[in-house]
Amino acid sequence: MTEQTGLIFRFGEFEVREGEFCLIRGGETIPVEPKAYRVLLYLLRNPHRLVTKDELLDAVWQETSVSENSLTRSVALLRRLLGDDTREPRYIATVPTVGYRFVADVVVADRTTSDALTSPEPRPHDSAAQPVVTAVQARGKRTSYPKLAVVATGLVLIGILVVAFAWRMRNRIPAQPNDLASSAIPGMRSVALFSLTGEIGDVALSPDAKEIAFIWDGGKQTGDLYLGLIAGERRDEPPLRLTHIKGGSTCCTSWSPDGRELVYGVCNDQGGAIFVVPALGGPSRKLADVACLIGQAGSPVWTADGKSLLLADRCASTGPRGIVRLSLATGEKQCLDRPPAGDLGDVKLALSPDGGTVAFIRCPTAGVSDLYTLRLSNGKLHRVTSEGRAIWDLMWMPDGQHLVVNSSRIGLASVWRVSAAGGAMSKETVYPDVGSLSADGRRLVYVRNMDAPGTIWRADLTAAGGRVLRMTNLVSSGNWCASAQSSPDGQHMVFACTFAGSGDWGAGEIWKSNADGSDPTQLTSFGGMAGTPRWSPDSKSIAFDYRPGPHSQIFTMDADGRNQRMLTSDASDNVVPSWSRDGKVVYFSSNRTGRYEIWKKELADGQEFQVTRHGGIGVFEAYDKKTLYYSLFDGAGVWSVPVAGGDEKRLTEAPRLGHWGDFAVTDSGLYLMDTDHDPDPAISFYDFLHRQLTPVLTLPDLHDSWDSNLSCLRSGKFLLFGRATSTSSITMVEYP
Repeated sequence: MTEQTGLIFRFGEFEVREGEFCLIRGGETIPVEPKAYRVLLYLLRNPHRLVTKDELLDAVWQETSVSENSLTRSVALLRRLLGDDTREPRYIATVPTVGYRFVADVVVADRTTSDALTSPEPRPHDSAAQPVVTAVQARGKRTSYPKLAVVATGLVLIGILVVAFAWRMRNRIPAQPNDLASSAIPGMRSVALFSLTGEIGDVALSPDAKEIAFIWDGGKQTGDLYLGLIAGERRDEPPLRLTHIKGGSTCCTSWSPDGRELVYGVCNDQGGAIFVVPALGGPSRKLADVACLIGQAGSPVWTADGKSLLLADRCASTGPRGIVRLSLATGEKQCLDRPPAGDLGDVKLALSPDGGTVAFIRCPTAGVSDLYTLRLSNGKLHRVTSEGRAIWDLMWMPDGQHLVVNSSRIGLASVWRVSAAGGAMSKETVYPDVGSLSADGRRLVYVRNMDAPGTIWRADLTAAGGRVLRMTNLVSSGNWCASAQSSPDGQHMVFACTFAGSGDWGAGEIWKSNADGSDPTQLTSFGGMAGTPRWSPDSKSIAFDYRPGPHSQIFTMDADGRNQRMLTSDASDNVVPSWSRDGKVVYFSSNRTGRYEIWKKELADGQEFQVTRHGGIGVFEAYDKKTLYYSLFDGAGVWSVPVAGGDEKRLTEAPRLGHWGDFAVTDSGLYLMDTDHDPDPAISFYDFLHRQLTPVLTLPDLHDSWDSNLSCLRSGKFLLFGRATSTSSITMVEYP
């Protein structure tokens, strides 16, 4: 469909600017998924006329093969954004089994002659001007596709694996900023402080609001703590690097009240710990060990008196992370509050302006989170929100009475305000995003991390572990695509595309294409996120994981997407399936014992058995059917165990923490991602015979952690892997 840029459509209280991806109501821009936006445009161009489903699919999805569920989902999203009612439609009426009709009167104006615009034009880097593409681009004619048998949809995320993705993505595809409202404040100005290659996280203003500390990975996947000036003659100096961390993930920096020190957390293969470093530079000092949750170590914040830290840590040797006070004088920990047993735990702490209350996010299960506060003087816990939707960042307002959060409570990521006492949430109109706020509320700094679309590549080699002959880009959409797996017969490929920014921490589905990436077809239409697809040995079935309710489960379906069937159903998270080489067993990882272990399900009689006892995820059976190879969710390396169970042995040091899905099995060895390789990450080959690790392919832009993203065929003569690059910026907003 060719986009025009000069027309403005007005209907009811809404205004649509063609080509700018702007839906405006009362001066406020409402984010819309691109495909849903194009559906709306097509209906606006054809008001009061019956538009058939096929006509809409051809016009909006063009050459892409999708099911009618994609159109239904887009129309449902539009109705929610417009406040429309299917029973008494004001805007979009359904003609059952046929199509849709836009029933409201539409006024069309030429932008060049219109002076009634309600807000300024989006800037080139605004999310409204650069929408996320939400369909894989395909070649070939669109064909109709039968409706899938879809289970009842629930939460958008799949198990803790998707929580991992969510926290990793929390600043990459940011909440839609309220730039329009903020720009209306007289005297307000916005300044770009830093623009860097790689990912930035956890920006923190110094107590005097003249410096910022932040975590930056430098494009190398291991973050370090940096210090930047934002005032004075030395403002143009490059950031000062304060740490030199080898491996793992760094997070959660906080200034001491006197501005002399910074605290931060590190998670690696050995566990988690928090450290303190002088703000002027110098050696770091370890303060305490802490429990990690998806690469997040402690989320430490300094108390107002500077004598202790508040942490998210376990109150006992096992169980979820709760709120803990660490004495800097004695090193002793005091448990202030703990979540119920079985919860994932607490993350992202923020201290109130008066220093008397800590706010935090509590996650009872994957994809479900709410906001809480804890009064430090009396230990009184207060639940602020009860929506059970995704919240991933928060900050206090200067009045100490309200909090600002990033949340996808209406299906699209946005910035919200809520009273600390509880009550209804409202769209934030002062601060464009969640970040670090000065004590007087006049200076805000926040981060934007934007990824290039995740692409899937194929590397052809002379032999397993041999020389690379050529590389081919197979899937290059506007989405974050990963988990590619070639069918055993080499004819097709299956993969997952996660449409970050379109819903609760992202929404995605499973797709299939030809081996060269052509003719992609969407296999699932849950409206949520299905992931880690795996082919059966005969290339006729696919196993995958999806969350139909409180817990993620293992599903299977035919290779064309039909006959979807839930394979597990217990009250635990069951994720990352794979098949035995004879197709009689499906392996998967489950946390039903309190940690992720490898389990297997006999398809003939439905019996399930635990295989590992010391942790396990991402399992594959050897081609001789004697050994299982797997990784650890909270550790490193590739491990092995006999198919029948027995000794669990570590074979390799790589892949490191968080890269549990970055290995693949051949007849003669393993491919795995080696993030320790210098200067750039490498895909290396571990030879079973010689037990040697040899770099095969070195790339600076391999996919980040917490995804399943490396696969191959039995011969090892070609690899499938993902690539993505990040660019990051820190913006400062100053208020009069």
